[in-house]
Amino acid sequence: MPEATIIKQRQDMVDSHQTFSLGKEGFATAFSDRFDRLLPFLERRSAARQADLGLDDGDGLGDLSLVARTFSKEIVPLWRWKPGSNIAGGDRGAEIRLGQQYLTPALRTDVDGEGDVGFDVAVPCPHDDECTGRAWVPAYNVTCLFRALNGDLDDDEGIVCTVHGPNHADDQDDEDTPGIEERDLEAVHG
Repeated sequence: MPEATIIKQRQDMVDSHQTFSLGKEGFATAFSDRFDRLLPFLERRSAARQADLGLDDGDGLGDLSLVARTFSKEIVPLWRWKPGSNIAGGDRGAEIRLGQQYLTPALRTDVDGEGDVGFDVAVPCPHDDECTGRAWVPAYNVTCLFRALNGDLDDDEGIVCTVHGPNHADDQDDEDTPGIEERDLEAVHG
């Protein structure tokens, strides 16, 4: 390309960004960094939140609001409450299904004895592969759901089986565990 053409293109580019040349042609020049963009962004997010909560005279997410806050709004379409189900021992059970894969979460309304709410998800019993009870592990976010479905939580210390109790609980005495008496004596005598 001839050098004169390159110089002309560069000069045209510089001229196009000069506000006085556009002003002469009747245009007002505005650059994006001069606009207030945070306020409209927050306004849109606020409106979406108000809609989710049903404060815009709509239905909102209703009883799925906690699900969306805990696991993400993307989980909500996959979530189905199971009314009348007894799988969660009196707490509210649900199912998250996509294709043939599913998880069974439960809404716990008193996770700490002080009325706080949270979720558990069903996992295999870590004590017995043929256990007929249900084993539950806390699910704090969507990563916990992924890990439960992937099998990463199958031996988690937070698991509680309805038949066998807690997994690796400190208060369990397993008499079949080799060396337990020696460890107990060592703990007492130092």
